[in-house]
Amino acid sequence: MAAKVFVGGASARDVARGDIRIRRATLRNLEVLVHQRRGMWEDIADHTPEEHDRADRVYRAWARQRMKTGKLVGFLAEDGAGRVLGGGCVWLRENQPRPGWEDREMPYLLSMYTEPEHRGRGVATRIVREVVRWARDEGYRRMTLHASKQGRSLYKRLGWDRTWEMRMRLNEPRTPRRAPERARGTPRARRRSSGASRRPGARGTRASR
Repeated sequence: MAAKVFVGGASARDVARGDIRIRRATLRNLEVLVHQRRGMWEDIADHTPEEHDRADRVYRAWARQRMKTGKLVGFLAEDGAGRVLGGGCVWLRENQPRPGWEDREMPYLLSMYTEPEHRGRGVATRIVREVVRWARDEGYRRMTLHASKQGRSLYKRLGWDRTWEMRMRLNEPRTPRRAPERARGTPRARRRSSGASRRPGARGTRASR
């Protein structure tokens, strides 16, 4: 499936519902997308401002390159005055070959974000529904995403299914597990509290029976 390129101009198909419309982002909106990406990470993780600054620079270059080739498609939610309320992006990721699967790309939804003052108005719902509509119109059969704790209920309500992706953290120090403490009231704890001994012949021990 050939990827389309949407750079500049008014090539996006706008979807207007009430006072919120969803349109496709262009390269002119790159800084808005970077801002939304940073806002998402500030909401769901604990990083320093310096770490966010470094990530912004990397994401800006990454997104610009993929928007130019059509591999990254941004969606923005705006109100009637043109103010941006939120947004999200679709990354067209390459699929590995496998039997019975001919799609060479799979849309991956990322960078979902709603400005704090506009939350609770259904902005994210509108964006996700338009993204799904767009993907269907483009002929894709599946989409994936990695849901934060805050977004899981939204995606579940809109028909997304949980999958069983797994991961392993490499080259990171592991925190050793503490041995579980024995609960009070167990046979061993009661023996200790009563002064019972395991010496042969001591009362109350198995060896004395």
